[in-house]
Amino acid sequence: MIVVRLLFVLTLLALAVSGGLYLFTGNRRYVQFVWNVLKFGVVLVLIFGALVVAERFMLL
Repeated sequence: MIVVRLLFVLTLLALAVSGGLYLFTGNRRYVQFVWNVLKFGVVLVLIFGALVVAERFMLL
């Protein structure tokens, strides 16, 4: 579970920094980066969640 928390914190940090840079510079590249980070983070959380569920079923 520490991996999921670390991923969550790093994702929020990347989103905050990129959002701030977009507001500061107005460069659309940062918005694209935010979108890519969100997609990657969701995919990783889903994969990790599926592995945790699979592990729980294996233990039964």
